[in-house]
Amino acid sequence: MIVWSGKGILSVLILVLAFVLLFALLPAAHFQWAFSLSFFIAGAFSWFMGKKWNAQQSRIVIDKASGQEIELKTNHSLFWIKMQYWGILFGIIGVLFLVLMFK
Repeated sequence: MIVWSGKGILSVLILVLAFVLLFALLPAAHFQWAFSLSFFIAGAFSWFMGKKWNAQQSRIVIDKASGQEIELKTNHSLFWIKMQYWGILFGIIGVLFLVLMFK
């Protein structure tokens, strides 16, 4: 089960889409590059878009019944981890694939 909030699911969808496209576009001799490149693409997307979407201004609303102020923030996360941090994790995994490829 995948748990996300906001647009956090896009991190996984971009990763899967990058895998599919790179496997289709790269010749069979270069399939190992598809793994690391797809993690780099998904990492860059998650980092930049997560920073942009999670930095949006919060809104303060007032509950009419109790009179309390409530702050509404945007939250775009996947498995309770913000999107931009998935970008870092995907980048590390991409580097690990490169290291294992040249080992």
